[in-house]
Parts: sequence; structure tokens; C-alpha cells
Amino acid sequence: MFHIPLSSLRSQFGNIDIYLFDQLLKGRIQKGMQLLDAGCGAGRNIAYLMQAGVQVYGADISAEAIEQTRRLASEMAPTLPARNFITADLDALPFADEKFDVVLCSAVLHFARSEEHFKGIVQELWRVLRPGGMLFARFSTTIGLEDKLQQVESRFYRMSHGPVWFLADKKLVVTLEKELGMIRLEPLKTVLVEQERTMTTWVVRKAV
Repeated sequence: MFHIPLSSLRSQFGNIDIYLFDQLLKGRIQKGMQLLDAGCGAGRNIAYLMQAGVQVYGADISAEAIEQTRRLASEMAPTLPARNFITADLDALPFADEKFDVVLCSAVLHFARSEEHFKGIVQELWRVLRPGGMLFARFSTTIGLEDKLQQVESRFYRMSHGPVWFLADKKLVVTLEKELGMIRLEPLKTVLVEQERTMTTWVVRKAV
């Protein structure tokens, strides 16, 4: 019997977020779909998707990160245009309305500069998502650690490892869902990390 070596997993899937990998297993991301990774960094969540035939785009506020992602794309999927990867603030995306089948935003939203900035990013991600499309977001929240974090100012908290992050609570998430007409594909799932922070996975669909 032929066995696939476990060591091949990293070479095949890279460092893709395990919660995003779950969406792949559920068939919600398919070959040929147009997908935006908002806050793509150096491309860790889209390396596999590029090779799998997904029409990947990326946006990040860091020009250096975008250059790294372009280099990655040139190796993994040479047919993807370099112009698919752009430097931009996520609350002002230079893409047409309803362009993407899937929008990802992983480990980004807690870097929002204010509540208005947080809402602006979510509204932009929703604007560029097609009806029937999926928004996948993973970000740190106060869920599960209410009254246990060091609050610096409204919605901003000093994390145990030093930086100050913007942390949404469940009420803010639910309010945005109602305002934008989001349909949850899954319940909110929040992981507690050593009593220091929580990471919430938010998976919603845009109504057709």
C-alpha cells in the first residue's frame, strides 16, 4: 500500500490557518472562484489556494508584504497577474462592488485604529463580496474574557504580550450582522489562548 508522507503536508498546504482549512474541507472555496485575502501579509493563507486554481487577490497596508506575496505568486501561480496584489488600507479597497466570491480577513481586525475604522473595514469587505459569497474573518475579541483584560480606552486593551489591540465584543459583531444583513454560516467560535486572549472565527454569507 502506498502511503503519503506526513512531511508532505507543509509543502502542500503551507501555513494555512487551520480554521480556514476547515472551510476548504466544507467545500466553500472552489477552483475558479475569485477570492480576496484582505490583510494578506506575505501570503501564508493563500499559497495553497494559488496552486489549487483559485483566482486569488490580496490587499495589505504593507508594501513590503505585498512584494513578498507577489514573489510567492510568481512561484506558485505564474499566471496570476501581479496587479492582483495591491497596497491599500482595508477601509478603502480599490475593487468594484460585488467582485469576490470569497473574502478572507484573518488576524487583522484587532489592529483597527478605532471603532469607526473597524466598522469601515467590515463594510468594505462586505461591499466587495458578491451575493451568495462568504466572508471569513478571524480576530481577537473580548468574548470569553470579559472584565479580565487591561482596558486602556474604549475598546482598546493592552495584551499580555505588550501591544494595545482593538477588541470587538459580541454586541458589536451582532450589530454589524444586523446592519449589513449577514447570514451566519456557523456559530461564532471563540478559542481561549492561555487566559491571555481569545480568537473568534466569524463565517457569514451575503444574501442572494
